[in-house]
Amino acid sequence: MNNRPATLIDPICGMTVVVDKAEAAGLLIEYEGRTYGFCRDGCRRAFIEDPARAAAEASAAELISAAAPATPLASGNLLVIDEGMRRWYESCSCCLSDAYPDIKAQLDAERAAAAQDPVGAGICEIAEAEVEPVHAH
Repeated sequence: MNNRPATLIDPICGMTVVVDKAEAAGLLIEYEGRTYGFCRDGCRRAFIEDPARAAAEASAAELISAAAPATPLASGNLLVIDEGMRRWYESCSCCLSDAYPDIKAQLDAERAAAAQDPVGAGICEIAEAEVEPVHAH
């Protein structure tokens, strides 16, 4: 009997990964007795480059997430802006914006208030397609 969860958090970008889909796509890795799932091959490759660091950061993010207070959204719902959400924002803000536009707006406002440059689109296939030149023939 398989006791694994239905979803995992990608340790690189913080996105939620459906385990069955990740397994079918070859995006699961076992490392030190734990299963890690990835939203795309780029995140899987980043993990492979330094699995000890990525695993340690994922564990730290889980601890921070567990202790983080809920942040109200404009809609009145509660959502935690934890380290995983912040990592998602930094690594793939276009996907975060699709899923949680209020959170992206709040994190954009934090960066603006701190006089930081805006984050780039991200590492997903959509963001990569936006930066690739399109040639008409």
